[in-house]
Amino acid sequence: MNADSSFQIGSAHAVCQDYAVARLCARGRPYAVLSDGCSSSQDTDVGARLLVKAAERLLRESGTPPASELAGLHAEAARLALTWAETLGLAPQAVDATLLTAHLDGDELVVGCSGDGVVCLQAKDGALDAYSINYPSGYPVYPAYAHQPARLRTLAEGGRAGKEVTRLRASSVEGRLRPVGVSVGDEMTEVFAFDAAPYRFAALFSDGVHSFLHAEEVSLESVLPRLVSFRNTRGAFVGRRVQMFLKDCRRKGWRHADDLSVAALHLGG
Repeated sequence: MNADSSFQIGSAHAVCQDYAVARLCARGRPYAVLSDGCSSSQDTDVGARLLVKAAERLLRESGTPPASELAGLHAEAARLALTWAETLGLAPQAVDATLLTAHLDGDELVVGCSGDGVVCLQAKDGALDAYSINYPSGYPVYPAYAHQPARLRTLAEGGRAGKEVTRLRASSVEGRLRPVGVSVGDEMTEVFAFDAAPYRFAALFSDGVHSFLHAEEVSLESVLPRLVSFRNTRGAFVGRRVQMFLKDCRRKGWRHADDLSVAALHLGG
């Protein structure tokens, strides 16, 4: 098993507000955490890092929390990050950031998404199974809102707290991802639990994966398979893949306007 991450500044940003880590815990079990700070709030580059570090600390302390406890872990990570932000003299809005995590609980792969983002699984036969979580209103519900009821209430009363989860599938990384279903909900944290055995990789992406442009927007279905075409699993396998992908993008004239972060687990095979 292995774990790696990468984060890149978007062409429309002066500072990268994404942050990601992917590591092995003391028992050799991999975990991944990433966060995407809100571009319209101040100091979210710091807040995203605080949120990732809080979630990482909780994951390492709790070992392998089951899926039923993950929403609570995300909320507690937000509480810690808000406390640390206050200590640093930052406004609470600095923690306006998404949180995505992935870890193993026994033979189960547990993934959580608070806010928007993309989860992509690659099976050992090469097939891709992806989940794109987005908020049609354009206002993601950040985990910090669990401790800011007035802000959450404003979104809910305005009908802007609902999200869509679009599932996409492809027979291989060379195939085209196609939508196979959409579900709606308003839970603060979208939690997935999968039998890990059939999968080779699990990757988390910030919503910057939607921001690739050429003369027009480049679809997620075109971008995602290329980003998860990992050549091998040694060392910084995510960093190498992202750099190769971005080099290919430059040849094609593609660019990503938003920051992009990726954190992935190699589950075996």
